[in-house]
Amino acid sequence: MSYTIREPRSSARAAQAHTKSRAAALAMALLGLCLLGLQACGSKPPRQQGLGGDKVLTSGDAGPDAAGSGGTGFDPNGDGRNSSCLPRTCEEANVECGSASDGCGGVLLCGTCGAGTVCSEQSRRCEAPGAVCGGLGFACGVVADACGVGTSCGACSPGEVCDGRTGQCGACVPLSCADGACGSVPDGCGGTLDCGSCGPGQACDALARICSACVPTTCLAARAECGQRSDGCGGVLECGNCPSGLSCVQNECVPPVVPAECRSQNASCGAITSSCTGQRVECGGCLPGESCIDNRCRACVPKTCAELGASCGSVPDGCGGTLSCGTCTGEETCGGGGTANVCGVCVPSECTASCGTQSDGCGNILQCGDCSGSEVCYGGQCCVPATSCSEVNAGANCGTVSDGCGGTLECGACTGELVCAGAGTANVCEECVPRSCESIGQQCGDASDGCGNILDCGPCSGAGQECVNGSCCVPQTCDDVQRSCGSVPGGDGCGRPLDCGPCEGAGVCLVNGTCCLPRTCSCQAGIGTGDDDGCGGVLSCPVCPPR
Repeated sequence: MSYTIREPRSSARAAQAHTKSRAAALAMALLGLCLLGLQACGSKPPRQQGLGGDKVLTSGDAGPDAAGSGGTGFDPNGDGRNSSCLPRTCEEANVECGSASDGCGGVLLCGTCGAGTVCSEQSRRCEAPGAVCGGLGFACGVVADACGVGTSCGACSPGEVCDGRTGQCGACVPLSCADGACGSVPDGCGGTLDCGSCGPGQACDALARICSACVPTTCLAARAECGQRSDGCGGVLECGNCPSGLSCVQNECVPPVVPAECRSQNASCGAITSSCTGQRVECGGCLPGESCIDNRCRACVPKTCAELGASCGSVPDGCGGTLSCGTCTGEETCGGGGTANVCGVCVPSECTASCGTQSDGCGNILQCGDCSGSEVCYGGQCCVPATSCSEVNAGANCGTVSDGCGGTLECGACTGELVCAGAGTANVCEECVPRSCESIGQQCGDASDGCGNILDCGPCSGAGQECVNGSCCVPQTCDDVQRSCGSVPGGDGCGRPLDCGPCEGAGVCLVNGTCCLPRTCSCQAGIGTGDDDGCGGVLSCPVCPPR
């Protein structure tokens, strides 16, 4: 809820008069400068018009001229809109990674962080996860990076719980039964409380676990679209599921919460690239009747076949759908006259080839003639093929060569110890010169020497190196790339996949390869429906009993 504080009319009128007098004085001053012939008056138009809105910029878009602008400008209309706004750069905003405002309503993308580091929400610098947790004084729980992705700060010892607000471990303090509570209630520490039964004429609400008068209801009467709902008399109503793409929050079907990075980049739909990790981030879809344009949902009116000038076939409607514009009759075909999706009579083409066959463009085959003598038809043209290897290569005496018209010629085989191209000359019998490991660029393992023998290029000599496809490589481990789960982009660095496995227990694997333990519903800590679970999800919790 927002409130507007209205000044007394006399004060408002006085303020308006004062503003008008200042504007008049400013106008007179500017007029005097122009009359004096100063070049500053109207000599140059503003350099940047219309920058801002929901435009996303990179750090190089603002340019060196933006220094010190801070997004300010002269307001000639008196309506709060700057006529010229010079966007800041990432350097001026002192931001190394993630996204930031350019000072003109746009968004700067200031770079991503490498493996093993995260973009700190506080410093907007790439830091090790431990440094981010330490900077906040967190010893446990989850903190979000600059793009809203959770980073685990560790777990507590058995018997302790993590306070999500302070990031400190401590003993769990069980709840007690509140006034009016009834039935079996979680104590917040993994146990349950027996809060007794209700008095005459009352029923224990099956979800809220409080005593209330029995007033039966239905899903329809309670306007519950989904999930479970108390029937008012100690039972539970099953109100169904939400359509695909919607989540059930407090018995209402709502779109999923847009990730923080999507909000930072002014994106409400489609997919974007995370400004912290470079990974793909899904920002959701649009409502019926809207289209996702430049990652914003905008109302879209589908075009008709007539508006698109289409009389046949299928065409896009401009809003993500497809229009079927009918079929042609008689001798007309769709696109036959040369215009796509328009009925017309097909005009057959003539032969452009000098031989063979060719389509006339209207479903018929043209006979374009034959070649004479020793010629053959190759690529629609008459061609005279070579009849001997020497016509193609004077020294050719082995292997095969092209006859120049799509065929090949056999040039024979070598005898004795000679090998075809043994020394590197194509189609010539030569003594075979064995290749070495160095000449073929092989560092390790076995390879052919080109003369029928196997080369032993030896093992790798470096510490931790393995021979992978003839090259020595030190494979990375999950510890090396500081990932504890999931598949590693780029594999082990030696051309092989690297999978760090799943998280233990209820842990969730984040895109940066760290395990995140989601927060759970807690009446004690005030964590309930609609809250972020700390791992990119949204909680849907039962109603907490009154305290």
